[in-house]
Amino acid sequence: MKNVTYVAVSLLLVCSLTARAAEKREQTFVIGADVNAQGHLTATQVDPGVSASVAALLSAAVKQWQFVPATRDGHAVSAHTFVYTRLQASPNTQGQYNLRISFLGNGPDISRPVAPRYPRDAIRAREGAFAILDATVQPDGHLSDMSVSSQFANWPLRASFKSAVLTAAQRWHATPEQVEGQPVATHVRVPVDFSIDNETFTRQQIEILREAARKQAATAESAAAQPGIPLPSEQAVALDSPLQPRAVATIISAP
Repeated sequence: MKNVTYVAVSLLLVCSLTARAAEKREQTFVIGADVNAQGHLTATQVDPGVSASVAALLSAAVKQWQFVPATRDGHAVSAHTFVYTRLQASPNTQGQYNLRISFLGNGPDISRPVAPRYPRDAIRAREGAFAILDATVQPDGHLSDMSVSSQFANWPLRASFKSAVLTAAQRWHATPEQVEGQPVATHVRVPVDFSIDNETFTRQQIEILREAARKQAATAESAAAQPGIPLPSEQAVALDSPLQPRAVATIISAP
C-alpha cells in the first residue's frame, strides 16, 4: 500500500508541480502545525486546495519533525505555527519519481494578494534588484514597523524599489503564530525580487548572485545546482518565532 501511494503521488506531481528543470518538479507549501509542550507536532492543517494524496504525504512528513517548545513564564507550553516546506519530485532509473520534502522554515502565514509594481524608472534603465522587507506581524495580522533594504550590501537599491515594496506591503496580511491559543507578534524578513530577464543583471551583479548561492550551498543541505543565474529564494523568514526547529531532516521517499 505504501508503494502504491507513493507511485500515485508521483504521477500526480508530474502533472501538478511547477517545473524548475526538465527533470525535476517542485512546489512550496505552507502547513499549519499544532505543537505540544514537548515540541512534537500533534496536528497539521494543509490548504483545502491541495489534493488529498499530496496533503496526506505532506502531513505525514511534517509530523516527523520536532521543535524546541515555546515557553511562557519559564514553562514549556503548546503553540501554533506555520511550517514552510518544499516538495520535489525527481525521476529515478526505474522511470518513477523520488520524493523529497524539505523544511524551509516556520513562522506566520503571510498573504501577499498584491505584488509590488516594477518601477518605471527601473524598467527604463533595465535594472533589477533584490529587496528585503523587514516588518512585524502584529497579533491582529497587520504588518507594522516596515522597512526595506537591499539583500546585498554591494548592490544599491533605488528609492523607487523601496517605495514599490512598501506600497504593496501595506495591503498584505498575515495569520499570526499562537502561544497557548493567543496570537503573538513575530518579526519577519520577506525577500522581494525584481528582474526582467537575465540580461537585467551586470556581470558584477551575476557574480554577487553566484557567490551568495555558493555560501548558501555550503551552509545548508546541498541542492542540485540549477542552470543559469541562481536567483535568491523569496521565502519569508521569521526572526523570532516562539517555536524553533530541533529535528527537521529532509525526508526522501522512493516508490
